[in-house]
Amino acid sequence: MKRRITIVFLCIVSIGYAQDFNFKPVWDKGDEKQITITQIEKEYEDDILISDTTIYNSASLKVLKVDEENYTLEILLENQALRIAIEFYDKLDEELKDYQDLKLIYKINKETSDAELQNWKEAQKFMNESFKQITNVLADKASDIAPYMNIMLMPLMEVFESKENIEAYMEDNIGYILIPFNKYFKVGETITTTETGENPFNPMQQISATTLLTLVSVDKEAKTCLIHQEVELDLTEFIEMMKGMMQQMSQSFGANDSITAVKAKEMDAFEMDIENLQVITFDYQTTWITKVVGTSMVSGTDPKKGIKTKTEVITTTEIK
Repeated sequence: MKRRITIVFLCIVSIGYAQDFNFKPVWDKGDEKQITITQIEKEYEDDILISDTTIYNSASLKVLKVDEENYTLEILLENQALRIAIEFYDKLDEELKDYQDLKLIYKINKETSDAELQNWKEAQKFMNESFKQITNVLADKASDIAPYMNIMLMPLMEVFESKENIEAYMEDNIGYILIPFNKYFKVGETITTTETGENPFNPMQQISATTLLTLVSVDKEAKTCLIHQEVELDLTEFIEMMKGMMQQMSQSFGANDSITAVKAKEMDAFEMDIENLQVITFDYQTTWITKVVGTSMVSGTDPKKGIKTKTEVITTTEIK
């Protein structure tokens, strides 16, 4: 306990008298957190709301072990495959109680804050068995839906094919907890990093992603910090690829010159943009994130319909 008090004290002193802030996790074995997630998705066409959906999720987190180098965390997440299937057969959760929660065990390095999924094989086995049980129950109780369930679950099935896929998919469930750590902040200044990652619209394509991380403010009375994280994706190559595909499709149908000219004009009008911002509240005394409000917005044009489209997703994650 003395070690914890000393580290927290040093953290507070640095906030009071210095410009640089370098946060480290200071967690205890047995720490438990309940996580609630609310996701609101709205779709617009020419600024007219056409769809409004709210999804609720929950999770829990526990510090299982603390040693000199690492923390070991257990995260229990709602089985998303089961959630999807319940929409079509609402008694499925009663029949598959053993498959309601997915358990993930992470090892977090104290110095680097790197996270490594320890039980990926067990998670993979759990989900594969879950897919099988869902299919079997629906084949018996909702046979008209069963043939389509594999199609609906296919994206999740692909996620659990490998450790790398699972870790990438689960980044949203562990990554935000670690955002404040192992960085040197100054209030108002932005830390910029650029790396290559998967295109969210085409996983087979790699694109450049720039992350802008800013310590916006420090509230010494509440012992909290406000951090903004913005991710900018370079979609230039993807947009040009889409235009090229549209042009090839037009030519393959043997369109005449006038139709080709119209299609070319439509292709030139094709646009797409994505915005991704997270507003993070961090308790620097307990060193736990307490709230994350993420806003993701995808906007573009539909050349064929001649309309502007926009999808806005606001995800609020609270940790208590």
